[in-house]
Amino acid sequence: MTEPINKSMDRDDLVTPEGAEFVRRLSDLSEELEAKRLPVTSWYGGLPRPPLEFSVGGMHRFARRLLGRDKGVGSVAMVNRGAEAYEPVPGIANDDRHPWFLYWEAYWTLMRGPKLSAGARVLDAGGTASLFSCCLASQGAETHSVDLNKTLVAAGEKTARAMNWNLHSYSMDMQSLDFEDGFFDHAYSICVFEHLDAGLRQRALREIARVLKPGGVLSLTFDYGAPGVTLAGSGRNYDDQNLLRDATDVERHFFGCDAFEPVGNAEFVDNGQRYLLWPEDPEKQYSFGAVFLRKKS
Repeated sequence: MTEPINKSMDRDDLVTPEGAEFVRRLSDLSEELEAKRLPVTSWYGGLPRPPLEFSVGGMHRFARRLLGRDKGVGSVAMVNRGAEAYEPVPGIANDDRHPWFLYWEAYWTLMRGPKLSAGARVLDAGGTASLFSCCLASQGAETHSVDLNKTLVAAGEKTARAMNWNLHSYSMDMQSLDFEDGFFDHAYSICVFEHLDAGLRQRALREIARVLKPGGVLSLTFDYGAPGVTLAGSGRNYDDQNLLRDATDVERHFFGCDAFEPVGNAEFVDNGQRYLLWPEDPEKQYSFGAVFLRKKS
């Protein structure tokens, strides 16, 4: 029986021999970047806190930290990840900033998606300065990462220079990519599409399809089963049309895009596992999911 690849997240995937080896390699990369003090975002999208210094700027940062207004990993994030029920995966360094679900997203998209040849040109849509973007570049892929946040773009460029990677970061809108048709071999997007409303989601999919070569694969992950979404620019949203609550929603939003066809199983598989807690109502649990879409010829 063929393994389903379009499915919801499973922690057990990371404790297989293959998964454990992937965790080791990605954790080593994370530790190397941290040792070099290079800016990599947390799972909440925040850059590392700069070291405190005796200056006006340093005192402002210290005050923001005391007030809980910086982008460190705070109490809300710890509840969101599962609170006391959270169970780390062995071998992950800096688990507070990069919990195991981020490792699962990287593992599943890279190990079940297309095998990247040396020098493959790939798009990372919305992952600038992330550990995943660094992982792509560390494998020798010509990586182009886009994000609206110019601070993250500058951080991505700093890391690229320090690591001598073929990694390029841009401030760019996913629905209007400044790349020519068929520019990329493959594309990735890690936990970004749930932050787009239904209309923008479809426009972004079609735009990514435009810049992919025929047969190129978009590997993406998303919040799955959550009672609401956090839309970019407008905050919490509970409109049914924007939610990814079940397999039917996933298939409608992703498999229904006429520019793509699913790779592997055409019906999304929900394993029933729920690992995360909705911050406003921790009684409600959700998970992540992954799908693989091939650009139609």
